[in-house]
Amino acid sequence: MRKQLFFSRANHIVGYLLYSFIVAYFIWSLINIILNIGTHEPLTVGGMILNILALLVEVVSFFIALYFAIQLIDGVLRVGEVSYDLEALTGKTKISVIVPIHNVQPFVLEETLIGFTEQTYSNYDVWVADDSSDEKLREQCKQISEKHNAIYYYEENDRFKAHMLNLVIPKIDGDIVAFFDVDHIPNPGILAKFAAIMEQYPEFTFIQAKFGFRNVTNFLHVWEAMSLTQQFCSENARRKIGTVLYSGSTACFRRESAYPIPEGKMTEDFDHSVNLIMDGKKGYFLDEIGSMSLVPETMAHQISQLFRWFTGQSGIMYDYAGKLIKRTIQRKLKFRQSLDIVFSSLLVVAATSFYFLGVFYALIYLLKIPLVRAYVLGQWWLVIILSLTFVIYFATISATTLYTMKSATFPLKIWYVPFFLLFGSFTAPFFIIPAFKGLMGKHKMIPGKTQWNKKIPIYGIGVVFNIIGIFFLYLTVDSILQQLCATILTNCTLYAVPYENFFFSLFAVIGFTLGFILPFLAISMRVFKPKIYDEKHIYH
Repeated sequence: MRKQLFFSRANHIVGYLLYSFIVAYFIWSLINIILNIGTHEPLTVGGMILNILALLVEVVSFFIALYFAIQLIDGVLRVGEVSYDLEALTGKTKISVIVPIHNVQPFVLEETLIGFTEQTYSNYDVWVADDSSDEKLREQCKQISEKHNAIYYYEENDRFKAHMLNLVIPKIDGDIVAFFDVDHIPNPGILAKFAAIMEQYPEFTFIQAKFGFRNVTNFLHVWEAMSLTQQFCSENARRKIGTVLYSGSTACFRRESAYPIPEGKMTEDFDHSVNLIMDGKKGYFLDEIGSMSLVPETMAHQISQLFRWFTGQSGIMYDYAGKLIKRTIQRKLKFRQSLDIVFSSLLVVAATSFYFLGVFYALIYLLKIPLVRAYVLGQWWLVIILSLTFVIYFATISATTLYTMKSATFPLKIWYVPFFLLFGSFTAPFFIIPAFKGLMGKHKMIPGKTQWNKKIPIYGIGVVFNIIGIFFLYLTVDSILQQLCATILTNCTLYAVPYENFFFSLFAVIGFTLGFILPFLAISMRVFKPKIYDEKHIYH
């Protein structure tokens, strides 16, 4: 424990030093921009605005990336972990498990229900909450539920998962309500662990356990599984500050805090977590595998799912920004908790801000506007910032890899990591769209109109990004030639007026990731085929 605490403090000290540097860099650069220090000619108003916008994107994205890296390192250290005693279980705490289903294959439901028949804890019941539109599937699921002593409940519902849960929760009589997705086969001891922690730690309102992945058979699955495992690593660190998030499955709540689940939201789990945190309630992350789940089998399914998640995630800011500020000012919410919620909801925005920075730099480059930063550092400012960015990125990937290898959520081999990075790089641009839809309030679930998972025009979006990527590849070549003109070549009259810059590295990375999206998608869509799910079980 002391060793863990020492490394956590060292992690935070390094983080504070880096934060101090970036704040000083921001103030220094802002003063230089406003005062036109280090320019051969005064900045125009437009040039000043572009410089400030680019600077803001640099600093904000750096802040969030650094915060996330520190959090992941704390996650590897497993800060805030508590012990529990299964031998001290009273057996009096009843758990009511709810498994919501919609047009699910019967064998997937049966696998999960069999998992509940093998629990080491005995004081529980299982409810299957069905709102399927397919009558044949309903009848099959009803028979399977009865076969495994689960209580089957059907009601017509066009208001999505949250409403179905809200219909069932008032009907149960458990002291604790547990939620499991239909493809999450529970670990035999998970209900006993839930009951033990809830009995021994009354301060916890809910418990979120991590889940493993049982169908990781290709590199697409590796990317999906590592991305979710990275989220679990963050949850480990959130225990210390009281901002553990509910992930929608393999979790349990005290009955009084389970209801109502927020309706009309794309991420009802995230919204429910934020409401509880703002009410001063605290969750606990159990860093043990509570169930074995399935990851999406195809690129189309994964992107569709992430579109919904990321739209809802960034929509938290649209719904709760004012409340977070008010509660923080009133001291009903700690500043660190508010900051964590903000950074968690804006994580995708920060991850894709790289492309917006490229757009601002492209405008500055094409308009031949001087790029003004911390002047005394000269051109070294870019080298320093890029080096720090690389260090943060390396720390993030290293922490994710270490945690994944230790957590046993799936069998990870070290040579899988480059493919995780490759898939992440080529898919990241897609999530600019849902991130900003959420920020603009386009994250509501409208009955009869919104689809839970909808088909995304992947190729159409890919073509647009490909064209933008080709433009950035052109800028890469152009900026390299400009740099040569400015520093090496003596006669550039046949090419252009020399313009000293170091943009070519950024342009090259953006050009590569965007310029090769289409072939990457074409290969992925052809190679990764569904084996379990078909379209009627995915898009509804």
